[in-house]
Amino acid sequence: MTRREFIAATSALPAATLAAEPGAPVPKDKNHAKPKPASAPKPPHPQIPPLTPIPGPACLEAGPMLGHVSDEEAWIWVKASKPSTLKVRVSEHADLSESREVAFGPVDERSGRTASVRVDNLHADKRYYYEVLLDDRIVSSMPAPSFVAASPSVWHGRIRVAFGSCVGRLPEYSAATWGDLAARGNFDLFLMLGDNHYGDTTELERQRLYYTAHRQLAGFREITAQRPVYAIWDDHDFGPNNSDSTSVGKEQSRQAFHEYWANPVRITEKEDPAIYHTFERSGVGFFMLDVRWHRTPNKDPDGAAKTMLGATQLAWLKRELKASKARVKIIASGSEWQTYSQPDSWAKFLTERDALLSWMQQEGIEGVIFVSGDRHFSAGYHIHDRWVEFTSGPLGSDNPKNPTSLVSPETFTFHHEGKLWTVLDIDCSTAIPAVSYEVWQAGEGMIESTPLAWEAICGRELIAKSERVMEVREEQERKKAGRS
Repeated sequence: MTRREFIAATSALPAATLAAEPGAPVPKDKNHAKPKPASAPKPPHPQIPPLTPIPGPACLEAGPMLGHVSDEEAWIWVKASKPSTLKVRVSEHADLSESREVAFGPVDERSGRTASVRVDNLHADKRYYYEVLLDDRIVSSMPAPSFVAASPSVWHGRIRVAFGSCVGRLPEYSAATWGDLAARGNFDLFLMLGDNHYGDTTELERQRLYYTAHRQLAGFREITAQRPVYAIWDDHDFGPNNSDSTSVGKEQSRQAFHEYWANPVRITEKEDPAIYHTFERSGVGFFMLDVRWHRTPNKDPDGAAKTMLGATQLAWLKRELKASKARVKIIASGSEWQTYSQPDSWAKFLTERDALLSWMQQEGIEGVIFVSGDRHFSAGYHIHDRWVEFTSGPLGSDNPKNPTSLVSPETFTFHHEGKLWTVLDIDCSTAIPAVSYEVWQAGEGMIESTPLAWEAICGRELIAKSERVMEVREEQERKKAGRS
């Protein structure tokens, strides 16, 4: 090699390779830093595969499931395995003697072979037995499932309200929860507070697939055949993660929602396509909100123009609350209400939230309990030391990886392990309504039962924090002091 060739070859090498002497320090070359190892890509979320068609004559692919039940009517939902003609037979006797038939008619592919049958002319507090017929064949299980019509709308009594959210990406994730709930059956109705499947899509057939697969769990079918279920949606069963009013195709999500849930029909604001609704039972009013259809994107700056509910739904809620004679009012949202929550919550919509709370305070709206889902843990909050909220779940999803960071200044109780749901035990028959809350864990039973003072619900008394919450808050304060 000539001298010129040597100089040309070595001039392209980094200076670090041309150290003058052995052992001499090697200068660092910022332009040739050691590359960081690439992080492993996240594995894709598990998907529900297409369901295998059921051969033979028409049968129940899912259901029966009770929707809204009042003192006068009940709605029974089913999904048929193939197009067929649907009837429901109802009786006051367990052997279905002296029954009457309620004919629905054809069930076909236009509704994904789903239908909700309205059974009317019921008598308050009466137990009814029923069976489902497709093409005049009995297809529901025996012995016949039954339900109890609600007490008269003016009657104030005791009711146990179970609620939860976040069923998990695959049906088997919540199987233990539904099995436990079915074995206990110690509640009067169930509120599904969103993420009732994880389709993460607005595509109609995929929505139908995910709803159907979750409905086929034995525990879910057993308990919902005999207890009414009411639902709202959150992001994963509305569209993609953290979806909002801008989601393309949300009309298909709405179609699937109405195909698969038999909520009470909203008789006002019919022009508004959002899925909010209300009902009353045993002196408790339920106000089930839609926090996705009209929702402004989370990332937008907070202010008067940013909305979770939309003007029409907000006006409806105020009017219904003001007119309600219910002594306890449960306001349900898929997103948390508390002040210190994560970005996909009311914490990014504080202008609208605080205006609503101020209005309720000014109007003297009392006995309010907010409920929510989404967070994969169960907790209680005292918002501004005035408003009570319970978030409940997960029914099937994973628990948070760093749970203690999720305890906020407004938290008074907190549970983050296992599959969880909450029960509110409410008795409106007494001079002052009696309220207690219970937290349940699949496989473990009731892990907390605590009375809730009426004065605390109405904001005139503080709620004592649990020992666990106090420990976490003290640890948070020590870490904060150490950083300052």
